[in-house]
Amino acid sequence: MAKSTIVIDLEKLKIPYCGLGQLAHYLGQAIVKESHQRDLDITIFAREQDLSEFQGLASISPSVWKKEVFQRLYRWALPKPKPPIQLWHATHQQVKYLPLDACVPLVLTIHDLNYLREKSSSKLKRYHDRIQRLIYRADSIAAVSHFTADEIRDHFDLQGKPLHVIYNGTYDASRIEPAQPEFIDESTPFLFSIGQIVPKKNFHVLVDLIEHLPNHKLIVAGNRDAEYANFVRQRAEELGVTDRVILPGSVTDQERQWLYLNCEAFVFPSLNEGFGLPPIEAMSVGKPVFLAKRTSLPEVGGPHAFYWDEFSGDHLHQVYRDGMQAFNADPQHKDRLIRYAAQFTWEQAAKQYVDIYESILGEVESSGSSTNQTRNQVAA
Repeated sequence: MAKSTIVIDLEKLKIPYCGLGQLAHYLGQAIVKESHQRDLDITIFAREQDLSEFQGLASISPSVWKKEVFQRLYRWALPKPKPPIQLWHATHQQVKYLPLDACVPLVLTIHDLNYLREKSSSKLKRYHDRIQRLIYRADSIAAVSHFTADEIRDHFDLQGKPLHVIYNGTYDASRIEPAQPEFIDESTPFLFSIGQIVPKKNFHVLVDLIEHLPNHKLIVAGNRDAEYANFVRQRAEELGVTDRVILPGSVTDQERQWLYLNCEAFVFPSLNEGFGLPPIEAMSVGKPVFLAKRTSLPEVGGPHAFYWDEFSGDHLHQVYRDGMQAFNADPQHKDRLIRYAAQFTWEQAAKQYVDIYESILGEVESSGSSTNQTRNQVAA
């Protein structure tokens, strides 16, 4: 009898410097390790050129004809894959690939419903319908924060399916040797932020903060060629701080680690987050963190971050000044930040996901063929 396997969709390994790419890398490794400890067989769904960290594992390569939108048209005519697939984990809600066999159990991770705040009314229904189809198809759903879980309950029909909250984790910083980037002088105090440079990240307001801090620079790492990046540069020019606002583009893991370790503080005024890993990464090395009091960030930052209620230059500066005074006056604050961040680990997330896998596989084994008949009816 052919051996069965669990497929983990890590297709986003192809974009290593964005959030989903980092998640695919670190969560994928943790799930593989945890699954092997429990004697579960794992197959990675990703391009062959992206599998350097997953050598020795079986893999399935994406192709345009494997996209779910095409599968609806010709699924019935396809042979079942060998070895057979026991379960498929779609690791994000933007997933374009699902198992060819509509009877395969599906675990779906939803990171955010940011489209509710970002998309025009004409596009909302299309986004909504697509996620609802995925929820109908799934056997179990995971959200990366309680904020996201509450939004899912408010906006979708879960049909009684379980909804778990599984926090994302942080990488093991001890394994990364920091390297100073060429674009910053070690003696210059600077604020640091990182992420896709898109409007929802709200990075341009940090330029107003820097105007109030004449001895500081601002570094925002991310895709510096984006249209919004030009808007940030334009704002810096308007305020006469162009020489103190640095958009270096993507940085290496080693450079990112150096920037976390050497910044005066981490600043993250994002308007829409399903979770928000960078603040936790900064906390893990004991850096003070300043966040927008929006969406999931108060949940993720907890009582140890400082929060902006609005984004005028004066308010940004006041919160920053008061927060830094509080941080510097409390010798224990740094240690509390490190302890708090330590609870967010990919190993813990992997254990929770593999618990879900085993629960679903146990239910399928105990229910037998009647479950498959029901799946066939739903898929049709």
